[in-house]
This record gives sequence, C-alpha cells and structure tokens, in this order.
Amino acid sequence: MEIPSISERAIHRIRLAMTLGWFLLICSLFYDPVSSSLTDPNNLQSPFHPVKDACLLFQGNCIEIERYTMGPRVFWSMVVPSSFFILLIFSHEIWRRICPLAFVSQLPRLLGLQRRNRIKNAIGQTVRYETFKVSKDSWLGKNFLYFQFFMLFLGLNIRLLFANSDRIALGSYLLFTLICVLVVGFLYGGKSWCQYFCPMAPVQLVFTGPRGFLGKQAHLQNTKITQSMCREIDKSGIEKSACVACQSPCVDIDAERLYWENIKQPDRQLLYYGYLGLAVGFYLYFYLYSGSWDFLSGGVWSETDQVKTLLGSGLYLFGHPILSIPKYIAVPLILGSFTVISYLIGLQIEQTIQKKSKNNSCSIDVDRVKNQIFSFYAFFSFNLIFFLGIYPTLSWIPVWLREFIAFISVFFSSAWFFRTYKRTAEQYKKERLANVLRKELKILALEFPAFLEGRNLDELKPDELYILARVLPKISHEKQLKIYGAILEEALTIGNIDILGNSEVLDTLRQNFNITEQDHQTVIDKLFAEETDLVSSYEKPDDKEIHELCELLISKNLLSPYQVKVALEEQEASRATFIEVLIEMKFISQEQLDKIFLEQNLRRKGFWTGYSG
Repeated sequence: MEIPSISERAIHRIRLAMTLGWFLLICSLFYDPVSSSLTDPNNLQSPFHPVKDACLLFQGNCIEIERYTMGPRVFWSMVVPSSFFILLIFSHEIWRRICPLAFVSQLPRLLGLQRRNRIKNAIGQTVRYETFKVSKDSWLGKNFLYFQFFMLFLGLNIRLLFANSDRIALGSYLLFTLICVLVVGFLYGGKSWCQYFCPMAPVQLVFTGPRGFLGKQAHLQNTKITQSMCREIDKSGIEKSACVACQSPCVDIDAERLYWENIKQPDRQLLYYGYLGLAVGFYLYFYLYSGSWDFLSGGVWSETDQVKTLLGSGLYLFGHPILSIPKYIAVPLILGSFTVISYLIGLQIEQTIQKKSKNNSCSIDVDRVKNQIFSFYAFFSFNLIFFLGIYPTLSWIPVWLREFIAFISVFFSSAWFFRTYKRTAEQYKKERLANVLRKELKILALEFPAFLEGRNLDELKPDELYILARVLPKISHEKQLKIYGAILEEALTIGNIDILGNSEVLDTLRQNFNITEQDHQTVIDKLFAEETDLVSSYEKPDDKEIHELCELLISKNLLSPYQVKVALEEQEASRATFIEVLIEMKFISQEQLDKIFLEQNLRRKGFWTGYSG
C-alpha cells in the first residue's frame, strides 16, 4: 500500500499554509495575550487547565503550577511529534515537500536573489550563471551527517537549557534558525539546507529507512519525478524536475538507493546507534532533573524563565539534589553519556554477530545484518520517544483518544519494522532490474493476459517476470540478449552491481534467460563498443563542447561510450552540468580532468560546460 500521488499545486497550498502557521506561532511566542487563559487553574472548561491546588513534586518540594502561554507546549508537544508520525507513516517524501523550513530555503531562488557563479564560455564568448553547490569533496560534503547529528545534539541541549518552556528564548531560537535557512538558501542551490545543514535530517533518515510505511518505491516508478524530488510547474501547467544535483545519491530521488549505498558508512552507525541513546537521555533527563515522572506532563511548561535555572542543581537522585553538578553541565553530560553508551552497544552487537559467524565458519550478509540492527534501533527509538516523551503530554485529550493514538503508534511502527527488517539490498537490485525487464517486455506488444490468466505485467513479481521472459514462445534468443543488454545498462547505473564478475542478481537472470558466458561477454563487448555519436544528437546550447570533450576522453580511454550515454541521460534528468555528472557518478576524477586540461593547454575555467577546475 502506497500514498497516492499529490500534485505540486496541492502540495504548494499545504506548504504555504504550514509556513504561515509557523510564522503565526513564532509571533505568538513574542506576543500572546490570549492562550494563558487556557492554562488558568480556574478555567475548568479548558482541557489544558491544571488541577487547582494540586501538588507537583519538583526536587522534593511541592510546587504550584502557574498559568503559562501555550506557544512552547504547542510547538514541542504537538508540532514536533506530528513530524515523527508523518515520517514513519507517510515517509520523507511527504514531509520534505511540505516542511516550512524547506520552503523558506527556496525563497532566495524564487525571489531571484540566490548567489550564482558567473561562467564565461571560452568558445562562444557567452556568459551564463549557475548556482553554487556544496562540493562533494569538501569537508561538509564528506562529513555532513556528523555535522547534522552534532547540530541535533546541540539543538536538544538548547531546548533543555533555554528554549523548552521559555517562549522568548524559543521564539528567538526559531527566528535565528530561519535566518540560517535563508543564508544557506542564498549561498547554495537545491535543497542544500535539507541535505547538509538541517538537524532534522538525521531523524528523517532513521524513521524512513529504505522507505516509510506508505512511501513509494522510486525504483519501481515509471516517472522521471520520484518521491520528494525537487519540482516546479512550467507555464503550460506541467510538473517538471527542478533538480540541480546538490547531492548524489539523493534521498529525495530514491531513498532506498541512498540507504543501501551508505549502509556500511561509519556515520550511519553513529546515526542509528547514537540516536536511540540521545532520545532516551533527552526524555529521561526530565525525571533525573525533577525527581518526578509527572514533571514532563505537568510542571515543565510553567518553568518559563529557564536562564535562572542554569546554575541550579541539574540532577536530583535518590531524594537529594546534586548541587555539585549545575544544570548547564548536567544536560550535555546526560545526553552525551546516553548517546555514547547506546552507540557502543550497537557496535558491540555488530562485532558479536560477526565474531560468532567467523567462529562458525559461515559467511554473513553484512548489509542485511546492519539493516536488521538499524531496524531494531529505529523501532525502539520511535516507541521510546512516544511513550517517554509524547504519551505523557496527551493527558489533555480523552482517554479513549489517547489510547487510540498509542495503538496507532505501535501498529504502524511494528508494521514498518517487520517489513524493513526483512528487506535486503539484493531485493532492491533485483526489483530495479526487473522493472527494466518489465519495460522491455511491454515493448514486445504481446497478449500477455493469455499467458498470465488475466493478470498484467505490472502485477508480476521479479522472479515471475524472469520466468515469463524465458518461456514466452515468441521471444527469440536474439531478443532475449537485447533485453539482457538493457538490464545490464541499468545495472551499470545502479553502480554497485559487478556486471563483469559475480553477482547473485545477474547470475539468477542469466539462468532464467539461458544466457551463456559467451553470450554475456558478447553483450558486454557490445555495450562498451557503442558508437561515439551517442552525443551527436544531444541538442543543447553547449553540445558541441560536450561532444569535443567526450571524444577526447574516449580517445584517451578515460571514458567509455556507454558511460557517455548514461551521463547524458542523468544530466537531462537534472540541472547539473555534464562535468558535474561525470564526477558525481565517479566516471572520472577531478585530478584526471586537471591533467587533461594541462596537457591540452586549455583554459581551466569555462572551456567545457560546467568545468571550473
């Protein structure tokens, strides 16, 4: 089951409404003469009124809850938790299209104020402008997930120390965030804020995994615009891609591809293992600080001047305040300790499984094991956040509704977990290649329902498609080789399938197609020996320069004709320049280009499209 496609026009209306609501909320943090009446103990009609003369324990003392404005409570206990549910159930592809900060980051572009790079064409002496992008080889390009996780850690510290219930501090914090978003939107193109800076991005990755519960599978979609990919509406009212290739692979284009390609990276271990501890430490701190489990649901919102508490006792253990540890030290200490402990436990689980496998002399699928552990951590993270931090704040709604929300939380998180836990990288690759096979079979224009007992090709699973292609009587071996070649082209695009060596996916495909090793080698040779005029019909303003560059690189055996074809198709689907695509897809390195330009004694800037050495 997947969420239905939502037009960009409808999303724009939702996005605009959410952004206006965001600004209204910020304004209420600085001026709100109304909402405090809802928390007046004498206002018995309000669901938010505290019990009059009730005693709330805080560090062993009975405190009286005073009336407070609702802004911080609305933001932290309603708005933020809602985003968690959207991510888990509807996937990132909805949230990243409606997020107010993502919209604000695009304002400099929409207003024509975005910083652009002036590039002069050395041949035609024409000038064009391109947006700046975060370089993949820069420190931020290599370490953005560590940076975002640190920003998340810093943001949670700021909340506990300054902005949890102090409306002026929270309003100032949100305004500062908006300024940062606008600055990033001015400096860099695309969704650079979302991809490289946003502290919410790590949470999105954890709760989405390969995909959300109702999220679409991009590799099975037959459209150029997938998931939360950047898009715009042209003058004729048609949606088209607005991608500038600010990151590749991109979670907005194919979240599952990004997931499997980076699953072995150390930053993913910190993300999944560390996030669980960070979440537990954050919500547990409310108890460690107050000595009462009721503090989060009741008294914390009336602590409206948090600056005054910074030097006070930050921990209350065994019935006594720990005066030697002030709050400004206790908060990062607790959050950091729980993060490190959870991270180390995750690493130990990995090492234990690998050691056990080695002792039993059996090989393991590392990607599969990591995915299973990540799934466990994400599942427990979501439910611990809900029952430790969200559920206690729902006391203002009817009991039946509170329990229903709890049921929905457990149901959807469990359903997401069981599906994600069983998922493997091989399944993804097999499905992606099978989708190519499905397209090729459709070209044959056969009466498939006669073979499928009323079903159509779109209803067939990958294994069924492979078998069908093998047994159909009207498919000659020559056509099977043609279809096989198309699938190998897609395998090269995926990038992590070895088409020259051993691959479980391709081995199965060869068996079903009766492809011999000689046939396989023939297809490979043909694939890499295509004519160099693949680019001659590519009609773009700079196609002549692209063609010259391709011929030079092919002549020096730095690029194959097939790689040229793939790069051109990738460029057509995005707004990236041809050179940027070649480097992003790792077909050629920056160092190799530098050497070519020096050998040819060419200008380093602007000679060929997009090259700025």
